[in-house]
Amino acid sequence: MKRITYLVLIIGMIVCAIALNGCIHHDDASQASPPVGSTYLNSTNIECVDCHAVQYFAIEDGSGRHAPLNCTFCHIQHGYQPDCLTCHPDTHGTGIQGCGICHPDPHAPELRINDSRINDSICQPCHLPQYDAIDTGTGRHSKLKCDLCHVQHGYLPACEDCHGLFHGSDVTDCDDCHDPHVPESIEFDYNNDSECARCHHSVIEETFAREHTVHADLSCYMCHPLHAETMMCIDCHPGHSTWMSMRDCRNCHRIGHVPTDILYSPDAAETKSGLCVDCHAKPFNLMYGGESGHRYIECVECHPVHGAFVACDACHTQDPSHGTECVACHDSAHDTIS
Repeated sequence: MKRITYLVLIIGMIVCAIALNGCIHHDDASQASPPVGSTYLNSTNIECVDCHAVQYFAIEDGSGRHAPLNCTFCHIQHGYQPDCLTCHPDTHGTGIQGCGICHPDPHAPELRINDSRINDSICQPCHLPQYDAIDTGTGRHSKLKCDLCHVQHGYLPACEDCHGLFHGSDVTDCDDCHDPHVPESIEFDYNNDSECARCHHSVIEETFAREHTVHADLSCYMCHPLHAETMMCIDCHPGHSTWMSMRDCRNCHRIGHVPTDILYSPDAAETKSGLCVDCHAKPFNLMYGGESGHRYIECVECHPVHGAFVACDACHTQDPSHGTECVACHDSAHDTIS
């Protein structure tokens, strides 16, 4: 009797184990094996959902090109895992092999990976120009990780999120001049001066608009072929002498936009008479060829502003017996003795 009881218990345990393992159903019908051949290939996605619900809904809810495909388009046999490169051989170039690094779910590959723990070099194969631009850049962006700006793959942040409206509320199209990966390298349309005016309008108002010169009719790039670069005056204008340098030009023509404004330091220690001789050779030679005490002073001591001169009595005490008109006796202030 005990043997029969043990036998029944053993048989019962085996039946329970088989049932829990999913090999039999409560209605005693055996579970069918996956379909084979043409029957399997003609299966619809809904037939896969019972065992592959996660994958089914990833495709069903997806928005990429995989969404309208049948499961059997890729899985031509049950359990078969296709190679992405079979259908997508050159999407990112022949050097890209590990598709799963960026596309962890092949059922929804458009939902790309966003993991800040991954080194920036993982972005390089697909985004080589942008990666190289940052890697070789010298600005502050070159020290940032890709995901600081691109918090999700494909997301392009607005520059003003970090920088505000740097050039004012009327300048919002930052990428007209700046490559976001190397913003320090500014590119602009050489034939459109209005782009320059958006950031440099105050310079234009204070120079070109104030006094119209020949320079006002030139395109900005004529003197500024690259942003923040200024050509030397002597590249276009021959100097007043062969020994003149750009520094000599700037001693008098300090505002390139209005070169007719002659400005120089009134300090005799900084502005020597040698700077004046090229344009004012006649009075210079008269003064230094004479015997007057004026030959020992610098031009700026009498001409602190270009085109102006100080009155004689600013330095010399007038003798009433000599009259009040100095030029009546002294033909030239540059040689008072002659």
